[in-house]
Amino acid sequence: MKKITYLVLVILICYTSKINAQCNEQETVVICDMTTIDNNNDGIPDGIINLYEQYNSVTGGAVSAATSTWFDPDFNFALDPATGDLFLWDLDDSSVAITDYQFQLIDTSSACADGIIATVNLVLGPFEGNPLPPQGVNDANITICESILSTFDLFQVFESQPSPHKNGIWEFVGNLGDPSNFLGFGPTPSSFNATIPYVPFGNLIEFDVFEFTYTVPGITPCSPTSVSNIKVEVIRDVFSGNATNYFICEDDILAGLWDNDINLTDDQYLSGEDVEGLWSANNDPTGQISNPLDAIVNIREIYDFLKASNPMFACETFTFNYTVEARSSLTNCSDKTTGISFSFFETIRFFEQEDPPLEICTDDFRPYSISLYDQLLFTTENGILYEYPNSIYTEWTLVSGPSDLNIQENGEIILYDHQILTTEGLIDIAGITNDDVGTYVFSYSVSSDSTCLGSPCANRSAEVTLIIHPTYYAGEDTIDLEFCETDPIGASPLDLFTLLTTNGIEDPIYQGDAGRWLDNTGAVVVNPITLPDIDGSQTFNYVYSTLTEEGCLDRANLSFTVFEAYDPGEDGVVEVCDTDEIFNLFDNLGGTPSTTGTWTGPNGYATTGHEAIFDPALSEGGVYTYSLPDNTNTENIVLCPGSESIVTVTLFQSPILGEGGLYTVCQTELQIDLFDYLDATADTSGDFFDIGVTGALTGSVLEVSQLSEGIYDFRYQIQGNPPCDLSSIIISISVIEVEAPITENQTFCATDGASVSHLIANNGQDFNWYDNATDTDPLDADTILVDGADYFVTATDGNGCESFRVAMTVTLLPYGNPDCEDCISDGVSANGDGQNDQFDLCSLPATFPNFEIDIFNRYGTIVYKGNQNTPLFDGESNVGIGKTLPSGVYFYVFDPKDGMTDPFQGDFYLSR
Repeated sequence: MKKITYLVLVILICYTSKINAQCNEQETVVICDMTTIDNNNDGIPDGIINLYEQYNSVTGGAVSAATSTWFDPDFNFALDPATGDLFLWDLDDSSVAITDYQFQLIDTSSACADGIIATVNLVLGPFEGNPLPPQGVNDANITICESILSTFDLFQVFESQPSPHKNGIWEFVGNLGDPSNFLGFGPTPSSFNATIPYVPFGNLIEFDVFEFTYTVPGITPCSPTSVSNIKVEVIRDVFSGNATNYFICEDDILAGLWDNDINLTDDQYLSGEDVEGLWSANNDPTGQISNPLDAIVNIREIYDFLKASNPMFACETFTFNYTVEARSSLTNCSDKTTGISFSFFETIRFFEQEDPPLEICTDDFRPYSISLYDQLLFTTENGILYEYPNSIYTEWTLVSGPSDLNIQENGEIILYDHQILTTEGLIDIAGITNDDVGTYVFSYSVSSDSTCLGSPCANRSAEVTLIIHPTYYAGEDTIDLEFCETDPIGASPLDLFTLLTTNGIEDPIYQGDAGRWLDNTGAVVVNPITLPDIDGSQTFNYVYSTLTEEGCLDRANLSFTVFEAYDPGEDGVVEVCDTDEIFNLFDNLGGTPSTTGTWTGPNGYATTGHEAIFDPALSEGGVYTYSLPDNTNTENIVLCPGSESIVTVTLFQSPILGEGGLYTVCQTELQIDLFDYLDATADTSGDFFDIGVTGALTGSVLEVSQLSEGIYDFRYQIQGNPPCDLSSIIISISVIEVEAPITENQTFCATDGASVSHLIANNGQDFNWYDNATDTDPLDADTILVDGADYFVTATDGNGCESFRVAMTVTLLPYGNPDCEDCISDGVSANGDGQNDQFDLCSLPATFPNFEIDIFNRYGTIVYKGNQNTPLFDGESNVGIGKTLPSGVYFYVFDPKDGMTDPFQGDFYLSR
């Protein structure tokens, strides 16, 4: 079918009055063939129209982006609101109604509701797309492999620029093969499902060609519909079949279940495959596949070879691959391979307890442990030991026993309930008590997964029997026990059982006929014992042992040392002043203290002997402790704590006043606090006295403004605690008075950009200017002066003192005042010669930082808008799209925007 394309470009503008005469004017633009639109006239269609140009060409107006903007209320994302460019190729659908695409012209300065001055209805004719060129003998627009139908979209048949409208309808026309090959459209209207029949041993590629039409609806006056015809050729994928993989336990092979040859093409191994495929094998050292057409293998032969080369093979997989080559060179029509896997799994070998039963006493091997795993005997075949220590796939289970047991794993004691034990089966003998006496049966289970995960082989288990005999608890070894003779534990008669420690979980220490005490000579000792008198210290050693009829022995060693205790004197109290004489703290202890002690006190004070010299001028008051030495063992551990006594010293300090001095003060400081002139460490509890009786001192506050220039003395004094004397110093204040400056009201031209640096004052070395009578920070020299504002000036001297402030008023003469020079240029020569290239505003931007300036041509059209943030006018328009302006007379309006100065205007000549 020959395709005829008609281009109809109709622009209809419906309006009843001139621009701005009414709000929301309704206009219509009709574009029947968007594919021929060439906005930049470069000979390559781009589908772009400009709404400003369309609107102005009809209305005769001059609407631009400087005063308005375009808005798409439906958000089609095809409009550039800044330029008014509309990208037709980005609109998804063709128009069915005249209002499908509406664009609003917005001027927020207008009186229209929401600023809408016009609405343009775009009528877009249908575009059915450009199909890819037909290829091959079947004239198909595209050829695909059957495997990608699930992701194939019919729109892929079209060229991408421009893309067809998406509001069309797809229809199936027919196909070359059996009509039943078409299975209908897919989950989206632009997808379809199909099947290509398989022809065994065929020489041709199995394919079918499916034809579709795509119809896009239109609207008058454009074509009512547009139609594209396309063909899709679908090539069948080859299929290598569905495989069944086998997990084979070694026991089944040894039982003869896999002794015969098998044909891999049987459906129980491979089903549904194309018959043209070839065979290959991975990891088959026996060479079962002799050629690509050989599908016969023998599982028993593979196992025998594997067992001979690796007796403990754990698991091994052999895979036989069936590959069918693709019949097409298309990328997505690839070869297909199916692998049939046979996985061999090693069976768990037999194991049992080596020499049952295992018998222990509750106190055996303390503090060691017993491994139940070590009691197992595992199978040995051909010199190879098959044992299973893997803790992930093995577990111990307590089958029977009188109590719970503690289990030790890798050196960590872990408490379990009596059902599940750790893999190693390590029993902590030190934790077993007579409550655990009896016969225990444990089961050790090994999962077939211990050889290889997922093994189909059977699990295996064996039992271990343990018999625990009771022991008469003798207590725990208690050695190096030390205590003072004054401790209650050392009181005679001394019961040795009270000194023995226990583990806290056993029965009480046995004290019957089967137990006895021995001293360090081996002689039997009658308990309790009487301690002799202690001189310094004395050590005692004993052994307590028990023996049962079953021969379970328990014993505990006892060793202890008794230390002699030592007198410190009585506490004392001393009150001194820091001006008192030096004295010895030891002389202030009561009673008869020993001279073997040492002193400690505040701030790290310490002595090496009993003498403690206290110097009130240097020492610190507080509690001083006199300590006698402890009676310690060889490791310097205190057994008999040394006694203590204290002397409490109350030290009264004479007042700290610091040094007096002469201080300079400016008269304009008005008042000062004399406390500010004391040293930082001075005591502030004293009083100031006006020696010269100036009458300007109230408490510590001195009214400097009441004093004339001169030096004034003031005494600061404090009465300390008895017996400290009265202390005082002299603070001298030198008052400096600076003469006030002379100034007057001053007048400047607004165009001068006058600043604080232009203000004049006399009668002083230097001057500070302020914008009010109370500010403390002077104005910067470059601060621009304000018309009618009051300013305050002070004179300063070399000491930094200021005079009292004098006020004056600044007057700024407005632009155009006959006393001021007209500084705005009357001409601009934008010819790049470096002279008058810009419209010079002299110092007006500095004087009026918020200014705005508008420049108009002779027709009253604004061509330039400027402020502090825009470049000076140089003959280029910055309104709308901007352009170079011609020579001629231009008019300006300068608005200072300072709230006080009226706008003024003028003209200049632009030459080029």
